[in-house]
Amino acid sequence: MRETAGRDNLPPRFHPDRLGDHPLVAQASTLRGGDFGRAPVAVAIPAMNEAERIGRTLEALDGELQPGDAVVVVVNNSQDRSADLARRHLATRRRPFLLIDLAWRGASGSAPLARRLALECAAALSPQAHLLSLDADTLVRPLWRASYEALFAQGFDLVCGGIGFVPEEAALLPEGDPEAERVLREARAASREAEALIDPDPDNPWPHHGNIGGANFGLRAGALERAGGLPHVPSAEDRELLRRARAHGLRVRFAGDPCVWTSPRLGGRARGGLSDELARSRREEDPLVDEALEPAEQLELRIRSRRACRLADAEGRAALLRELELPPGDAEALQGASPGETWLAAEDASPRLRRRRLRRSELARHHPDLVALRDRLRQAAREGRDETLPHAART
Repeated sequence: MRETAGRDNLPPRFHPDRLGDHPLVAQASTLRGGDFGRAPVAVAIPAMNEAERIGRTLEALDGELQPGDAVVVVVNNSQDRSADLARRHLATRRRPFLLIDLAWRGASGSAPLARRLALECAAALSPQAHLLSLDADTLVRPLWRASYEALFAQGFDLVCGGIGFVPEEAALLPEGDPEAERVLREARAASREAEALIDPDPDNPWPHHGNIGGANFGLRAGALERAGGLPHVPSAEDRELLRRARAHGLRVRFAGDPCVWTSPRLGGRARGGLSDELARSRREEDPLVDEALEPAEQLELRIRSRRACRLADAEGRAALLRELELPPGDAEALQGASPGETWLAAEDASPRLRRRRLRRSELARHHPDLVALRDRLRQAAREGRDETLPHAART
């Protein structure tokens, strides 16, 4: 993997045989069984204080996996019986498994870091295996594994599966604001359709769900390495993985199947995750909304610039960086960089692309413009006008 210790303050790679030496790990115990060397699939599951749900998760998973498939469970910073329950389940199944029970050093731990640990250990033990990411409060649905296998066989590197709610838990959720939820759904759909019209992806013809969640994504064997590893970020590691995978040219597929049901609880374990979003939407008067949503003008600039960066030659990319107002030093440092590396750096450094999280009231104001953008792009498509031109060519 390209991320190594000392680069951008990234931690060293995790390995199951060297966890005690890792600078972020205070203490760790491991239990391993079976032959990982021949596992065709390895499932990575981070867990923290999941005693109430982890048994059901592993039971459902066991019903979907094939003989020889491997499971890696990373119980981190838990004060309940999660590790004991996982151990009881895994030790009685005839499949390769690795159970890690660890405490992070100081405040270094996080859900993204635990997922990174689980995936890296799975890849270290089974470099030939497809890697599937699952949460410890999540139930795989029928044909989950078979759906991944079929999509990997078609050549997709990163598969972003469908995620629904456990029905009996969803029925207990406090009612949200119907109008606010309508605006959120419409703004999200309009944004994704606009993206598909500006920068069409032949692997994902519209409509598609357009999302990735740590509770249900899969990487074809070797794809984690090609994407540079799971990003070391405090939250939203799944979306950052998707961004980097696209930039590095991996084939991505948004698919309703494979599907999982996850818990819609309001008190989650991951900072910035689904539970936080659900809790904000029901407890705050004007909550922050999905971080992927932005005003129509900025969305259009972002998608047109991304497409232009991918298609342009070195001179064209340099012109794009000037248009995006990158500091001269940052632009010079990107001379000779690949289109993907250029785009990742430009999106991070450009003041014109800097994201600012919207509140519900702000999204309501931007909602008509997002719908208007989508409608304009639809009309252009009906009339045969090319709306995929780079942004610079349209100004």
